[in-house]
Amino acid sequence: MNQLPADVRHTLDVLLPDGHPLRAQVPHLSIRARCACGCTVHFTGPDPAARPEIAAEEDLGEDGEVLLFAEDGRLSRLEVCSWTDPKLTLADAARFLRGEPGEAA
Repeated sequence: MNQLPADVRHTLDVLLPDGHPLRAQVPHLSIRARCACGCTVHFTGPDPAARPEIAAEEDLGEDGEVLLFAEDGRLSRLEVCSWTDPKLTLADAARFLRGEPGEAA
């Protein structure tokens, strides 16, 4: 994979396993923007006017979910939706999805 931060890389590994049709894009992704709280990253590339669609999603127990969006078939955004406080981050999602101890349970 490209030089993506570990939390983003690990989350994408779970959401886009080998053989997933969007997996080939991962080595070419770069982050355009990242939320200050750590819950969202926007990737460079897709047309900002395109309509986003959910490309992959995973539940984070009872605490939330992580969503991967694509626009016109190109990965555009990775986001954690929290249903509890404190709010979950992508690092929390990555730990949960890998079965490691952390905030999400």
